This record gives sequence, structure tokens and C-alpha cells, in this order.
Amino acid sequence: MGLLTDTKQRQIVLRMILRYHQRLSILLYIVGLVWFLALAYRPLNAGTYFSENALLPGLVESDLPHGFPSLNTYTDLLKAEISKDKKRAPKEWIFKQLQSLGLDTYRHNFTIKYPFKMAISQDLNGENIFAILRARRGASTEALVMSVPLRSAAAQNQRTSTDGGIALMLALASQFRKNTFWAKDVIFLLSEFEEVGVQAWLDAYHESSSPYVIADDLPARSGAIQAAINLELPSENVRYLNLKLEGLNGQLPNLDLFNLAVKLSRRESVPATLQHRRDPHDQESWEGYQHTLRTMLKMMWTQASGAPSGNHGLFHRFHIEALTIEGVHKKKGVRNVPLEQVARVVEGVFRSLNNLLERFHQSFFFYILPSTDRYISIGLYMPPFALMVVAGVLKALALWIMTHSDVEDTTDEKAPQDETEEEKSASGEGEQGEEKETDDQGDGKDKPKGDTSPLLKRQSSGDKSKEDTPEEEIEEEGEGEQGDLPDHLTAEDLADLEDQDFEPIAMTGVLSVMPVVLMSYLLGLMAYTAPYVLTNFTPGLKMKTADVILYGILAVFSAGLAYPYLMNRKTAHEDRIVSDWRLVKCVGLIVQGLTLFAVSLMNISLAFFMAAVSVPVSMAVKPTRNIFLRTILQLALLIVSPMGVLFIAAVANTTMHNSSLGLLAVLWQAIDETKQLLFLLLVDQYLFYSWTYTLASFAFLPTWLLFWAVPFCDN
Repeated sequence: MGLLTDTKQRQIVLRMILRYHQRLSILLYIVGLVWFLALAYRPLNAGTYFSENALLPGLVESDLPHGFPSLNTYTDLLKAEISKDKKRAPKEWIFKQLQSLGLDTYRHNFTIKYPFKMAISQDLNGENIFAILRARRGASTEALVMSVPLRSAAAQNQRTSTDGGIALMLALASQFRKNTFWAKDVIFLLSEFEEVGVQAWLDAYHESSSPYVIADDLPARSGAIQAAINLELPSENVRYLNLKLEGLNGQLPNLDLFNLAVKLSRRESVPATLQHRRDPHDQESWEGYQHTLRTMLKMMWTQASGAPSGNHGLFHRFHIEALTIEGVHKKKGVRNVPLEQVARVVEGVFRSLNNLLERFHQSFFFYILPSTDRYISIGLYMPPFALMVVAGVLKALALWIMTHSDVEDTTDEKAPQDETEEEKSASGEGEQGEEKETDDQGDGKDKPKGDTSPLLKRQSSGDKSKEDTPEEEIEEEGEGEQGDLPDHLTAEDLADLEDQDFEPIAMTGVLSVMPVVLMSYLLGLMAYTAPYVLTNFTPGLKMKTADVILYGILAVFSAGLAYPYLMNRKTAHEDRIVSDWRLVKCVGLIVQGLTLFAVSLMNISLAFFMAAVSVPVSMAVKPTRNIFLRTILQLALLIVSPMGVLFIAAVANTTMHNSSLGLLAVLWQAIDETKQLLFLLLVDQYLFYSWTYTLASFAFLPTWLLFWAVPFCDN
């Protein structure tokens, strides 16, 4: 409280901020970045544990018979059925097999209205198959889901085969039907068109609707779904299990569900990995730290996209904890895991989930995983992330102090006449404000004294003597008609004034920033609506949808690059915006900090990568007369722009998947990758309600445009 009431103490703090804010901002950013990356080191994170004691993982022995003959039988029958038609999944055969087990088996039809009319003119029709095993000891108020995507033999050449998952589902369904201990219904779901089929089934199950995925009503349903396990398993040569967690918009399942799958995999001697990476033997060594750091960054890279890494990612939207168990296929000659062992893992997971008394809620929902047995909770990663963002906020505070007239005037009034040179430099902003005020009242610094007009002299002297003028004389001066000339103004003076060019008075305060802010968000709105407008109103171009979207976004982005030139006012420097650059940058840094903090509460990975690349550039940008420095700053801004970050992500993806390509080949392929990423972002937005493209349009792009305007402002 003393700091708020004591003027001298407050001025000392303000001077300290003005003097050391640059060093403190850099220090905070570096410390936050190093601290965040150091969290992958074992002593700085925590070991996983079960918060939900009701799961009781591995407490009972498996009921599956030795050898699990039904699994082998279904595997052989499915292979024979697939060989008949490799272009289609054997949906009819699967439906009959589920019916033969005595389960309530149904078909669910849905229609996909493609969001971009240029891509597919006709609607796509899909069909899901699901069966319900009714619990003998329950009232169908709760349910568990086991899902498998339907993939044809042709599609399995590009993605993981799901033949083993379908056979395992049928075998477990036949075994589960014999058990009497089920307290929850078990739903067996086979979805067509990958995530779209799951989205249609979930919409119908929860009676929600979508304009692009139109689902028929479900002929039957169970109770509230507690958890879901998605299986992507080949029929043979499974080397290890890869656990996929990342859901839509960066959501993650409850950590207890992941711990359950890991523990039961180890119990059955099945290797379980995260991001296809096994845990290092010595995590406290330098090599172990590098390994866990790469694993953590790969998980964050997947989460930052906001796209689900499997069919499980759509369940998170309905508060259903879900993950995908992917079996990684390897060639013969390597030690493989029998499908029977994987079946025991899946059976153990469902028997533990059957013990749940309530929804998952005790363990963490916000975390990062450096390995399968270690985790970094929100309480550990938020402090270093906050330091990175606060670095920009501190810079914004210093800029606000510089632009705040009250603080500057108070600083000058409180400064003693015999202060040292360092104190003068700290309060130099106030002195500059007084010098600027004196220049405005004088005759102008670019104009010789002899050329100063009598009107300007009269105005400058009139302000000083205005207080001494009686009110009656002021009223008499204003009584004349509007067209009458004052007595002191002659025709020669008017001629001189007409020949002179006057600079418009620069707007100050919030008014100087509002045009830039409004234009930035208007361009963000254009970027958001451009794909829909272009793909629906330009069908005659006969171009690919992805190309039209890319060119449209590039056109809006080019308009964003040019808008500072379009907003230039007629001043002595025609390439400058008449705005206070410090206030523009201050607003940009504050908006950037609020955006990053808000995004971090849902998708910490996206917020971290955006903060890591954008915060240092946004702190460094400023107007300058040095052409070389100005070019460097603008180039750095282009790199951290939304389009620049997307292109960097495309280059990184291309390099990770094709490390043998040369530089030119990587860049050329990254252009096509950028086009595909843009297209997929929009598809996820329309079909699955993804937020990534919306955030880029209304948060990241407008904020970046504020910083892009800073070099064009008056210095």
C-alpha cells in the first residue's frame, strides 16, 4: 500500500522499470525457455501413479483361454473375406458375425455434405456398425466403447492395418458375452471414413447435429459413455504398441487411463511406447535427457496441430476419456508380440474400467509426457511458460509508462535540478515530451525564423497571454461574422499560409491505435471467411480446392502486408503511419500475452511454440531509419507470421518423414505440405469444430499485424 500512496517510491519503481526492462525481459524469456525444456530431465518431473483406486489394474487374472483359439479363427475368416474384395471393408460379414453372437447389432447411416463444393459435388454416404452387450448386473445407465476403424485392404497400404483389431473385437465380444461380472454395457463400434464416422455416431448418440455430417437417428443406445478404447491392430507381426493420446483441439484423456494401458501392457510383457519411442534405460544421464526431450517435443508437436491423432480424439469433445492402441507392424525376423497378448491387455483395460464408480476426475487432464512412466503436470509447466509470456508483458508496461503523460510530467516535476546524469536519462522521456511541446508552440524546427507567418506567431503568443485576457474581450473578438478577417491578418498573410504545407496533427492515446487495431481484426475476419467465399462463389475457375484456398489465404496475407502503406497519411514522411508506435506495440504485447495465456489453458503445446518464436521478435520490433535494420526486423516478422509458422511446420514435417531429401527438394515439397495443412485445418474446422484455424484468424493474425505496423509508425 505504501508503494501506491507514496509518490516518491512509485517514481523510483517506474524509473527502475524504464531503466532495466530490456534486460529483465530478455532474462525472463531465456530463463523461462530453458526451464521449460529442462522439465524433460527426470529429477524435474514426477513419476506416474494411479489417482483412481477403483481401477484396480491387474488385480485379477485374465479369463481368456490359453491360445485364445477364437481369435485365430476370426483372423483366418477375416483374411479370407478381405481377399474377395480388396477395395471394400467386409461390413456385411462383420454385421452377421456380431449378430451370431447374440448381441444387439445395428447399422447407422450418415451423409457427409462436403464443406467445399468445388472438391466433391455429390454427398458421401457412410455406414457404421455397432453392437451392444447389455450388462447383466446393470441398468444400462453406463457404457464403455471399443471402436475399430473400417479400412479396406487398399487403404491399409497407407495407414495401419485394422484386420487384427476387428478379429480381436469379435473374439473379445464372444468372450465378454460369457462373463457375468459386467456392470456397464460394452458397445462395439466399427466406423467408416475414419474420424467422420465416429463424429456422426457420437452426434447421433448425444442427439446433436452438424450441417456437414448429417447422421440418422440411432435405432438403440445405452447409457452415459465413461471411456472408449480405439484399436488399430494388424493381424500379425506386431512389434510394439504405440499409445495415441492427442485429441481434438489439443485435449488429452485423463492421465489414469494412459497409466492403466501402460501398466497392463507391462504386466503382459507387451512393449508400450509413446510417439513410437521407448523409455531410455538411464533417464538421468545426458543421453537419457536428450531422448526424453525429443519424446516430449514430439508429443507437443502432435498436440499443437489441434488435430486428433486417431478416432479416439472425437470422444474428448463429449467428455469421454479415450485413447488409441496402435500395433506397429514389423517385418519377420524381429521379435514380435502375439495378438493373444494384446487381447489380454485390452481385456484387462475393460475389466478395470468396469470397476469405475464414477467418471474419471481425480487425475490430471493437463500434462505433458516425456516418457511412459513420467509426467509434467500443469503446475510444473505453467511457471516457466508464464515467465516467457511475462517478458513481453513487462515490455508493454515499460512502453505504457513512456506513453503515459501523467507519469512523465510527475517524473519531471519530482526530479531535482542537481540530479545525476543517470537520473536524467531515466526521466528523459518526460524531458522529450516538454521539448516536443516547446517545438509545437514555437515556429517549427525545419523552417527559418524569417519565414514564420504572423498568424503562427500570434497563435504561439496568444496561448501564453490567454489567461490574462478579460472574458469580455474574448467575447468581443468572436462576435464578428464568420467571413470577416481579423484585424491583425492581412491578405499577404493569407497568401503565405496557402503556399505552406502543414502536417496533420498526429492522433495520440487510444485514438492513434484504433485504426490499426480495427484494420488488423478486419483482415482477420477476411482470412476467416475467404475459404468459404472463394470455394462457393468461384466454381468456374476449374482449380483444385486446396489451390484455391491457398491462393485466397495468400491474397489476404498480402493485403495484410500492404495495409500499413494503405493507411499512411499525408505527412512529411509519406511512408509512415501517424500513430504512437510505443502505444501500438504496447497494445500488441498485451493482446499477445492474453492470447497465449488463454490458449495455454487448453493447448499448452501450441501456446509454447507460438511464444517461443513470437515473443522475442515482438519485443525487438521498433521503427527505425536504418534501412538494413528495418529490413532485418521485417524479415523476422515474416518468419513468425501465421503463414511463416505454418510453412516452418511444413518444412519440419517434410524433414521428419523424408530426412534424405536435399534442401531444395524439402522446400519444394514443403510448399505442397503447406497447402495440404491449410486444407486439413479447414476440414477439421467444418467437420469436427476444430479451433485451430479460428484462433489463427482472430487471435494470432491480428496480433501479428499490430507488430507489422510498428516499423511503419512515426519514430
